[in-house]
Amino acid sequence: MPNFKRVFIITLLMSLLSTTFLPYMNQNASAANLIRTGLYSKDLSIIIDGESFATTDPVLISNGMTLLPMRAIFEALDAQVLWNKEHQRATAIREGKTIELIINQETATVNNERFPLVVPSIMHKNRTYVPLRFVSEQFGGLVSYSHEAQTVTIRTPKEKEKENVVTKPFTLHLNNQRLNMDQPPIIRNGRTYIPAKYFTSHIEHSMEQWISPTVMDLQIQGLVFTFESGKPNILVNQEPTDSTDTPFMIENDMYVPVHFIVNALGGSLRFRSETNEIYIYLNQFMFFSDFLPKQEGRLGVPALVPEAAATGNRQLLISDNPETLRPNVVPKSSVTLSEHVVTSEQARTDHRVFGWHVNELGKIVHLGITIENTGQSAITLPASTGYTKKSNNTWVNYDVGLPIADAVLHNRLQQKTSQGRTVKPGETALIDSFTLHPDYIIGFLNDLTVEGTNASYTIRTVLSDKADALTAIHDQPLPINERAAHPRGAWPHSTIEATFPVYSAGSAKTGYSISNRQTDHLLTADNSFSKTNGSVGNPGHFGMTYKVNVPIVNDTGTAQVVRMKATGRGGLYSGAIKINGDIHLIPTIKAAQEYVDLIDYVVMPGEDLIEIEVMHAGGASLPLALYIETIQ
Repeated sequence: MPNFKRVFIITLLMSLLSTTFLPYMNQNASAANLIRTGLYSKDLSIIIDGESFATTDPVLISNGMTLLPMRAIFEALDAQVLWNKEHQRATAIREGKTIELIINQETATVNNERFPLVVPSIMHKNRTYVPLRFVSEQFGGLVSYSHEAQTVTIRTPKEKEKENVVTKPFTLHLNNQRLNMDQPPIIRNGRTYIPAKYFTSHIEHSMEQWISPTVMDLQIQGLVFTFESGKPNILVNQEPTDSTDTPFMIENDMYVPVHFIVNALGGSLRFRSETNEIYIYLNQFMFFSDFLPKQEGRLGVPALVPEAAATGNRQLLISDNPETLRPNVVPKSSVTLSEHVVTSEQARTDHRVFGWHVNELGKIVHLGITIENTGQSAITLPASTGYTKKSNNTWVNYDVGLPIADAVLHNRLQQKTSQGRTVKPGETALIDSFTLHPDYIIGFLNDLTVEGTNASYTIRTVLSDKADALTAIHDQPLPINERAAHPRGAWPHSTIEATFPVYSAGSAKTGYSISNRQTDHLLTADNSFSKTNGSVGNPGHFGMTYKVNVPIVNDTGTAQVVRMKATGRGGLYSGAIKINGDIHLIPTIKAAQEYVDLIDYVVMPGEDLIEIEVMHAGGASLPLALYIETIQ
């Protein structure tokens, strides 16, 4: 396939898989680079309410988004069209909603409210082109895309009234719980509604109370939503809102607007029409910490952290290779993914197992962490805790990495049934197990302690088609996937500690990069305990805690305020961070474009110290840069 055609298909697919509920992100596209030569096609079919949309002008793909001739698409959506040549402004009016788009302007106006655009309207060969998805969804339509048929389908509100119940089987992911919906969602006016019982049945500290046969209070944590069937006047803690979402009854169930609840509680929502899945995340149930607000700006080039050392007694086993489980790299139905062979003269040894795998085997599989007692006397597991998250969308950092990192810093790992287990000589016991559906990714972190005199044992991560076969797997680990060299190995430490050079209050801003793959790459393939069938180093320190000490001296004679900041140095970055005992989440920030303020700290005359601890659990790019400056 020619390169330009491959780029076109991939770009088109990525853009059209975006859903109604993802915010429109401003990509800062300029008029000069909007149209990429060769990236438009007359072969793309547009279907509106079951009928083909015909135009003699080409369909354009700009910055990954589809644009159509203004007048043709607006009239097909039954909208009145106005064009102001002097101001280069296109206006469409339909059923009380007015959309205004100005050529090359990266925002649109909808009933006097401004919205950012992924791409602006453009002029091409004396034709005004407008973004298809934006205008269709603003008029209440639903947009979907078939890659195989190369077809874009639009359903307008008129068509949706005929069939607004999603009849195919649906999966609801509620705070990382995977639920098969016995009652499908219903879409009205571009909004998704589900029965309130899904919240009350699967969220802690939630309940429903019927005020009358058509009025219901839905309590989630500290908020009480009052829904009345057929009425848009939703109350939150008895206060009226300006929502136009309208709950409704079907038989004995109150269907409530998902978007409204997510916005009120704080979280995120994603609707994947191509796979019939809804993702609902409520931050206070997903995370223990709050997100820091991100700022725009560049912080300058940091130095590398001058030196670091691996510390602590908790040994680390990494199972991240092969990261993507495919038939060509997993040749059998039961395999070992990684292992740590241990012979210990200590009476007690602490371990951490960190894993990150993607199931592309086309079937449900089971993963497990096992321990085989290869010694002559019994061993016990007095402590066994863990945390796991799964996802099958592209938000793996938000779904998987961040919750695990947050739980580790809060010391909120969950107790496992293997805690207190005695393992006899020759016996293999299950420490933890996970079921992984096709196209899902899993991240897991388990801390355990093994006690025994002159103990010999092997800790493994294993995979099988059958859940009851995990403890029978004693093979050597799969060979390393050299084409995707993700970490695998076992090392004596799961903590790294570094101390920055002393900062003098009142001096210029300084910054240092950690997890930089150079000065602090301490977990290499060569020093891994486990080398059977290969090992790969862990320069990103995934599954580890990274402690940073920032010494400060204040010789000014008066109190000074210093500020710590953080930004990524690779691609998109996010993670969990503890500063002087307080834990926060760093949202997804763009390297060299965004940063977060960590702490404003008062330094009295003399010497002081800021203590920082960072946790990365997959899904975010490294390294991370930390900066300190005096602001007062």
